[in-house]
Amino acid sequence: MRYKYSLPEDMSSRILNMEEFANGATQVTISLKGGRIINQVLLSQSKYIIAIRGYKDLPFNIEDITDIYQRDDDKNPVNRGGWDYWDKW
Repeated sequence: MRYKYSLPEDMSSRILNMEEFANGATQVTISLKGGRIINQVLLSQSKYIIAIRGYKDLPFNIEDITDIYQRDDDKNPVNRGGWDYWDKW
């Protein structure tokens, strides 16, 4: 499987310690340069951005990420399904 969007290794290693809400899936919040916040970002295998609620494709450049973290609603999201995945398996 080839994913469209890979995170840099230093960011991926931080995500390994975050809580998964499904097998291999982690929901996070991303901060970008300029202060923009992107919520409900779905990661696979702590390495790949595979979906963001409300977006058909990545709405920023990977290089613009300044922080990746989890809020309480990322750790236990109410809406767990209905993702529009960008990659085909």
